[in-house]
Amino acid sequence: MLKAVLFDMDGLIFDSESIYKQSWQFAALEQGLAISDDFYQQFIGVQDSQCEQRLVDYFQSAIDIHRYRTIRDQHYHSLSSDGVPLKPGFEPLLTAIKQRDLLMAIVTSSQRPDVERNFSKGNYLAQFDLIISAEDVTLGKPNPDCYQMAYQRLDVSSNECLVLEDSNNGVKAGLAAGCKVVMIPDLLPPDAEIERKVTLATSLSAVIPLLDER
Repeated sequence: MLKAVLFDMDGLIFDSESIYKQSWQFAALEQGLAISDDFYQQFIGVQDSQCEQRLVDYFQSAIDIHRYRTIRDQHYHSLSSDGVPLKPGFEPLLTAIKQRDLLMAIVTSSQRPDVERNFSKGNYLAQFDLIISAEDVTLGKPNPDCYQMAYQRLDVSSNECLVLEDSNNGVKAGLAAGCKVVMIPDLLPPDAEIERKVTLATSLSAVIPLLDER
């Protein structure tokens, strides 16, 4: 029986991935470098520190990663200063989860300040029972540590959890943790292996009927 719903954040709850992408590419151009759309795809659902290391490995001495980080963050905060839009279906899904007395957690690769900033426009964050952010785990997605930590802290079993993800890396983390997973794709379509293993949904509201499945 389902007892908990575990949400990713960027690209799932918030329409933030496209803004992140603009900022990562902008900061590279500021140093005369280019991050292609294809190259950026490997960053989706991955902690910033791991993505930055990939940039250093790729560009080597051509990139000043400290300046890059500053410019990227300034650009993102400028673009998102008026708030990041919620993805369609989030509010009705939240209501449906509450009506069923299910636990809820956010399990994100983002830092806790980014979580709080995204949710600052409403009272949604207080409705979650648990927040797992990048600071809480050593190994980020696709490693299962974050989801394992979530269900352990909620005191439920992995097979009693439904993970909601938009990225292949996030889906892999949820599956490796032993949870049921629904993917609502954002910038990335599911790869062939993922498509065989999970339920696909077109929006968060499409997840509501799945809450009653046993």
